[in-house]
Amino acid sequence: MNLRRGIGPGAYSAATHLIHFALIVALPLLLLVGVLLWRSVAQEREQLEQRVQQVLDALVTALDRDLDRQLTILQTLSTSPSLIAEDWAAFDDQARNSLRGKGYLVVIDMAGRQIINTYVPYGAAPATTGDPETLQRIRQVTRPVVSNVFTSLVVKAPVYNVSIPVVRAGEPRFILSLGSTPADLLALLDDQKMQPYWTTVIWDGKGEILARSREHARFVGTPVAPELRALPVGRLVRHLDLRGEDVVVAAARLKLSDWSIAVAYPTSLIDRQVTNSILFWAGTILMVGALVVGLAYFFGRDLAGPLKAATAAAGALGRGERIEVRDTKIVEVNAVITALKRAERDIDAGSAALRESEEHLRMAAEAAQFGGHEYDVISDRTLRSAQFLRLVGAGEGERTATFERGLGFVHPDDREATRQRKQQILAGTDNRYQLEYRIRRPDGQVRWVMDRGVVVRDPSGRAHRVVGVLLDISDLKASEQRQQLLLEELNHRVKNTLAIVQSLAQQTLRSRPEPRDFVVAFEARLASLARAHNLLTRDSWRGALLRQIMATALAPFIAEGQPIRMEGPPVMVPAGATITLCLMVHELATNAAKYGALSRAGGVLATSWTVTERESSVEIDLHWSEEGGPPTSPPQKLGFGSRLLAASARQLGGTFDIDYAPGGVRCRLRFSVAREIDANMGNAKASVDA
Repeated sequence: MNLRRGIGPGAYSAATHLIHFALIVALPLLLLVGVLLWRSVAQEREQLEQRVQQVLDALVTALDRDLDRQLTILQTLSTSPSLIAEDWAAFDDQARNSLRGKGYLVVIDMAGRQIINTYVPYGAAPATTGDPETLQRIRQVTRPVVSNVFTSLVVKAPVYNVSIPVVRAGEPRFILSLGSTPADLLALLDDQKMQPYWTTVIWDGKGEILARSREHARFVGTPVAPELRALPVGRLVRHLDLRGEDVVVAAARLKLSDWSIAVAYPTSLIDRQVTNSILFWAGTILMVGALVVGLAYFFGRDLAGPLKAATAAAGALGRGERIEVRDTKIVEVNAVITALKRAERDIDAGSAALRESEEHLRMAAEAAQFGGHEYDVISDRTLRSAQFLRLVGAGEGERTATFERGLGFVHPDDREATRQRKQQILAGTDNRYQLEYRIRRPDGQVRWVMDRGVVVRDPSGRAHRVVGVLLDISDLKASEQRQQLLLEELNHRVKNTLAIVQSLAQQTLRSRPEPRDFVVAFEARLASLARAHNLLTRDSWRGALLRQIMATALAPFIAEGQPIRMEGPPVMVPAGATITLCLMVHELATNAAKYGALSRAGGVLATSWTVTERESSVEIDLHWSEEGGPPTSPPQKLGFGSRLLAASARQLGGTFDIDYAPGGVRCRLRFSVAREIDANMGNAKASVDA
């Protein structure tokens, strides 16, 4: 067959159709929508920002101008001769005539006593100031202060003060305050003649509202919203106001006070403009869409038939049927058909290879005694391989099962623990798992298996599929049990031997004069030897950590609350050296308990060691130090303990030095251990020392 048939002068590519279609539809639509969107959004945003900022700047200027006017009035009054002469009645008349009802003047001394308050008749002023905060601030800074909002003692309503100090001989003598009500600020806001949908809020340094252009009486004196206080200066942000209305807001700080002001503009007005633009764009898109549909129908007639034929051929290939399709006028469709026919031949060859591979895998699974399984968490269905079914003794009818039914082959004694462990695996975060349990086949045979595999999780971490294998490890388990029995038997025999030696020593010494001391010492040595045996048995007689050896030998003395310190890096000691070192430490501790630092209160025993790495060995330098015990001196003759220490050091192939210093015994033991042992036991060393 000529696979290139159909590629002739009458055929043209599908890409040509699609390029024409994309140019006709995309370019006008994208250009129109893009230009309109960009221009409209940019203009609206720019106009809004400019308008809000202009209003905000105008309000800041007006407020600062008003505060500056009040400061000028106060500065003028501070130069009054009657004030300088402290003629308070005359100064009261002058202040009332100057203010003409625009606010009221308060004069207080630096102790906070009111001298004049023009809000009430002269002489009727309250005894103390109602604005102690301003008094305190002027004492600190000695300059004009604009107060926060507070409740006046005479007005009985929220007010604020603009205050200046009156300085005499370099020190503030009096404070002149011009009191005003928030209604004065509201009048200032009304003078800006803003539209009703604008909202302006002024708040003081403590965050309490001084004036609000909308519902002023309701909000004055209440805390401003924390979001408003946190507004960045010079930027427009979106915000929900106190009535829950979505607004665009900008904020600024006044120059002459700690006050802040915010101007808000409702976003609903912006949304209305955007809606109108969207409607216009929607009409344009509908018009262009109608054009696109018409053109698509025109071009689609030439594309639909060949593509449908190629689709039918692909479906037949997926069902395993033979492909029967003719060439078309479209080059790409012909290429697809050619590829499908080539794929048909490849599938035939691949199917044969797959059957052969499956046979090899089946034979390998039978030889390795493992079976595969896959669990779908969403559908709660487990699919098992044929080898899996043979391993658990199940029939072909149990190839699929739910989670609970899938545990039916697990031994009843292990079933609940296995269920809980598998649920933990699904709920956890690890992607790999391994667990061991027993199974019971229908014929009653019990086998040990290892279930290991991977958990496939979605991006959120939830498990949705588990793929694993089940291996028969009955022979391995039997071997482990035999080894454990042998170790337990060895441990039992060693302990029995020690018990027999102890019993013989006791029976023999009973016939001698005063044998008790010797019996006690001998029993202690045997007990130390037994503890060393137990320490080695835990790790199959491969050795022990030096810290473990020291703790084991000193265990009887630590239990009595003796002050003993141990310090040194982790290092492994071989089995033979472990027993010898344990006996040496026991002898030194026994001597310290009888004659040394552990024989009296306040005595301290410290042990430390250092480790030096060599090419094939590790050198250990162990120090024993006693302090706070009775004065010591060398013994007149060598006892059993001294001979044991010297002999043990020789057995270790090291050196042992002892110094009977008056302040306490000092010992030093230096010996080497094979580097291979320490390296092989690194995991045990790290885990125990940690």
